[in-house]
Amino acid sequence: MTSKQNPTLEQIRKAKLLFASGQIRESIKQFTLAENEGYELVDIWLSRGAALLALGHYKSAEKDFSNVLEVQQDSERAYYYRGIARAGQGLHQKAIGDLTASLSRNNNRGIAHLIRGLSYAELGNRSDAVLDINSAGAFSDAELDSFAKLFGTIGHPFRNARALMAEENAPWNNLLDRSSADKLMKLL
Repeated sequence: MTSKQNPTLEQIRKAKLLFASGQIRESIKQFTLAENEGYELVDIWLSRGAALLALGHYKSAEKDFSNVLEVQQDSERAYYYRGIARAGQGLHQKAIGDLTASLSRNNNRGIAHLIRGLSYAELGNRSDAVLDINSAGAFSDAELDSFAKLFGTIGHPFRNARALMAEENAPWNNLLDRSSADKLMKLL
């Protein structure tokens, strides 16, 4: 069955195109209409959750990712995105748990290392923060750039991490090169 034969598939396709083109609010409306039809809910929740996350609607995004995990307990992407949503709400311990679950399934996510490291810093755990932020710095600039483009800055829930990174003798100043440290500071 093609998307032209199934209006819900066409709605999902349209919603994804709207999201990709930056029309995030309209994409959320389309994902919600598709959800009401009950088709491929996991895909809808992941996609709409990412759109909500891009708008900074962390609590609503967290709900969509939690819905995914109720159906697919092993979804690396749902743990990853829910961890970011929880960190955005200041729920750093829960964020660390989700990001750890994501990284145990895919250790190559630099942003997961970064957000987990910032959450560790917020909780005052410098040693784990340094390890994760250093790991994040090892990943490509492209991943950090795409995260910043999609989700913007993440500063408000990470005031302590920003202050720690700004310290002249901060441990990661010795671990990251200047351009990596500057890039991370721009995200904050």
